[in-house]
Amino acid sequence: MWRFILITGILVIAQVAGNKAGMAQEFRIRTTVYHHQPQVDPTIVSRSVSIFHAEKVYDHVDGLGEVTIFDPVRKRLVILNESRMIKAVINFDEIKNVLNVAHHQTQEYIHDQIKTKGALGETIASQLQFQLDPKFDIQFENSKNQLTLDSQLITYRVQCVPPDQQDAVETYLRFADWMARLNYVLHPYTLHPASRITLNEELRARKLLPIEVELQTRMEDQLHLRAEHKIHWKLDHKDRGLIHHWETLRKNKDVNSITLQEYLRNQFVNLRK
Repeated sequence: MWRFILITGILVIAQVAGNKAGMAQEFRIRTTVYHHQPQVDPTIVSRSVSIFHAEKVYDHVDGLGEVTIFDPVRKRLVILNESRMIKAVINFDEIKNVLNVAHHQTQEYIHDQIKTKGALGETIASQLQFQLDPKFDIQFENSKNQLTLDSQLITYRVQCVPPDQQDAVETYLRFADWMARLNYVLHPYTLHPASRITLNEELRARKLLPIEVELQTRMEDQLHLRAEHKIHWKLDHKDRGLIHHWETLRKNKDVNSITLQEYLRNQFVNLRK
């Protein structure tokens, strides 16, 4: 769940600079995600690192023993689990197909709720319909670079920054889009990716990166998250060592390749243990 939240409620505290050519973009995002509750200090729920290198992104969440490799050139994501020595190669088209099926099934469920469950069904249906096709009141304060996407169900509050290296906006947002889609495929009972993708489109339109994003939901399961990211525009020896390790592991013949369906079944089995 928190892996999805990491992308959905992303906050970036960043310095945006670097290579003007943009062809050899290299940067690292270190992320900490906080969960807020009333009258309680925020608690850390996730730490991760995302390393951008050679048109790929290596996304590793602490404690999972797993890295997701985002490869837009080959239009795929690779989930690599070192502890279990397995990898799942998931093409973009496969993710789109799963999302299309889920969209159709959700629409049927919405129709059934409206037809059979009365007022309660109407409430459930409206919440689901909003997730599929979110409509926000969008406000942007130019003087403060603050973006707000507000609705009765979901609110994003975003502090933005204009980047020194413009190519970084699309590089980052393309990654965020596909990770939001992937996380919904892996965790279909979490928030639908359309809201996060809508936020990304607003950032694209303004050519801005987020430096702070706060997410609040007011549905059956209320949620208040804040994530902090630090971006470093120069990779160090540790970063390059991790990339080499993960690429070597990805090519290792002892790592078993499994399908998306097999990966999902393995997840279900592990959750029951």
